[in-house]
Amino acid sequence: MALDLEALAAKAVALGDAALPAVSADTELHVDGDYCAYYFSGNDETSFGDARANMARTLSTVRRIAGAGGRSVIHITAAGSDKGKRYQIATVKPYQGKRDSSRRPVNWQAMRGWLEGAVGTGIGEFKVKLWEDREADDGVAVSAKFAWQSGKLPALFSRDKDFRMIPGRHVSWTTLGLVDTTPDTFCKVDEDGLVYGQKWFWLQMLMGDAADEIPGLPGQPAKQIGSFKTCGEACATEWLSKANNSADAFNVVRDMYRWYYSQAWAAAFAEQAALLWLRTDNAAAVGDFMKAVPVKSPELEQAVRQLERRVN
Repeated sequence: MALDLEALAAKAVALGDAALPAVSADTELHVDGDYCAYYFSGNDETSFGDARANMARTLSTVRRIAGAGGRSVIHITAAGSDKGKRYQIATVKPYQGKRDSSRRPVNWQAMRGWLEGAVGTGIGEFKVKLWEDREADDGVAVSAKFAWQSGKLPALFSRDKDFRMIPGRHVSWTTLGLVDTTPDTFCKVDEDGLVYGQKWFWLQMLMGDAADEIPGLPGQPAKQIGSFKTCGEACATEWLSKANNSADAFNVVRDMYRWYYSQAWAAAFAEQAALLWLRTDNAAAVGDFMKAVPVKSPELEQAVRQLERRVN
């Protein structure tokens, strides 16, 4: 679904300030600059000036809708970044192996240059943060964690579904609707049936992420005895339907990996988790996903150490 800039602007006006959260200096806004640079580039007929203006206008509207009176940051991934060593981590499939640079919009490089050039100066109300040791998604995740620790509320704006595991005030890319989660939220479902919270990470551990060529668990039991299939979101949702917290979810996912990989389950689990988890530590450590694992597992801890030695 495309982002209709005129429709969203009209909706923002129609909502009126009374229907929006109060603007607070304790509410920050963190934006996925990588996707914004791609999306707001527009089509081949869009001028570079219009692309910049559309992005600036939309983000200003999002800032008001989120009630963000605190700092506002556009996060971008540095060119040439190894994205938290994800290219080295991935062995089942090449990480982001189907990305095709020839499909990028005409204005994409100029938009990237515009954002990178604003790292020191900012763009209007927004600062620009360039991440070299991790992906911008990880940068948003760690920024959100620091915001919570400082007693602030992080608001998040991205079309990337990975963001749904980050606790905060999510501004829908397509509707500008708000979904609030906290670090303690296991599962929250919005009006479109989208899952937010800790559960989203566990769902991805089963179904993977096709956009980044992360397979998750490649094969899972089908209804037919003795057969298996690749698991989509509906399948993953069914497997985790009785999970009420991350401990429940981990037990299900671990058992599924054991079923498929047998004695190699922990290594496979660690690889997929390190690819999917958005890192929230200062070093963008490969094993940071263990923060999401509430059950002690010596096998998994050993697998993390082996993975760290391999990629480092």
